[in-house]
Amino acid sequence: MQSWTEIKKIENPTEEQQLEAVKLNWYAISLIGNPTPAVQKAAFDANVQAILFVKNGLCEDLKTALNALDEASLLAAMNGDPNILKFVTNPELLKAVVRNDWKIVRKIENASDELWAEAVRASAEALKFVRDPGEKVLIAAVERDWRYLQEIERPTAAVVAAAVKQDYHALEFVSIKHRTEPVQLTAVRTDPRCIEFLQRASETVQMEAVRKDKGVFALIKNPCEAVKEFCK
Repeated sequence: MQSWTEIKKIENPTEEQQLEAVKLNWYAISLIGNPTPAVQKAAFDANVQAILFVKNGLCEDLKTALNALDEASLLAAMNGDPNILKFVTNPELLKAVVRNDWKIVRKIENASDELWAEAVRASAEALKFVRDPGEKVLIAAVERDWRYLQEIERPTAAVVAAAVKQDYHALEFVSIKHRTEPVQLTAVRTDPRCIEFLQRASETVQMEAVRKDKGVFALIKNPCEAVKEFCK
């Protein structure tokens, strides 16, 4: 075979002929109607973008090979043609892609909460496109800026903890009716100074705070007898 384009003229080429063509030029895969798995892999090994030109379905080995690439190799391939994304199913590679360019998360069908969280970590602007943010997204949001807690109507204990970890004043942004005991306990465990913002903290919450740091006793409104005794 003098030229890889000759494969187009061969009706029902053998695997050997197919391999010869793609070895001359990986793009020959686009001229082969039913490339064998070995031929698909040979073209892919020459250039990852070959995956976009395989006709009549990818073999499982090729899907596996794509999702086994390292981050740098996949990102390099996607810089050549972003359409490769549609074949990526490896969660870690998808996160790497989103970290590299958060906007691409919008092109991922049924993107997981974890992928949207990755996008939010990369840019606060991503929040504008999340229709129903889950806990992971909200945690990523308050980790970027704890003040975002005031935008969340009913934050979970984990979200409150993430915000309080940035600044204990974040607890002030949680409405009193949503400061449930689990939320209060999580807050004082994260930063015992949060007890300052709990007007009617239970004995359990007060004790949790002073066990973490007796120095916050002075911040407790109406300390319980057991707490007073503990802090003597």
